[in-house]
Amino acid sequence: MMSTKDRILSAVISHIKEGDNLEQITISKIAAEAEIGKSTVYEHFNSKEDMVSETYLYLLNHYETILLSDIQNMNFKRAFIEQIEKILFVMKDAKIIMNAIMNIDQESLFHQGKQIEIHAAELRDKMKERFTSIFKLGIIEGIIEFKLPKPYTEHVVQALISGLLFQYINEAIDIKEEELFELIYEQALEIVKKS
Repeated sequence: MMSTKDRILSAVISHIKEGDNLEQITISKIAAEAEIGKSTVYEHFNSKEDMVSETYLYLLNHYETILLSDIQNMNFKRAFIEQIEKILFVMKDAKIIMNAIMNIDQESLFHQGKQIEIHAAELRDKMKERFTSIFKLGIIEGIIEFKLPKPYTEHVVQALISGLLFQYINEAIDIKEEELFELIYEQALEIVKKS
């Protein structure tokens, strides 16, 4: 059985995942959806802003666990695709959160507070480290030549990944998931090889 606080968080999470404007959602509405009284919300949170911020932090922690979970395949291609699968899973679950993680200038999340901005930036750094270690596998396997990449290379690869995944999520491209993963892998590899 869910705790009262979990029911409140769950109600806010459903609005975040739907992309609703949380400024227009009232404490009364959240309380009704959690099947509690409005005063009970204030037993767990000091304000609406506190409730929303804590919900975003909860989601960031949840998605961080997914995105940085151990990679099961230790060859370059499979590791790369496995990481893309994790990103796609999170994007399917909550586009707005993944957009904030993948894109530094995302405003929709950062106006929630400095702590959330810092956490999202830390997660971006961890994702960068994850992809660096995956590309090192490509060097070890001889798929990628060892050299210093051009300074913009990581941004181009990131734009490729997020752009194609967002296009897929928004049904702007008609492609099967496996073909999408293969396309992203091949294009990212080309970018790295040419840099």
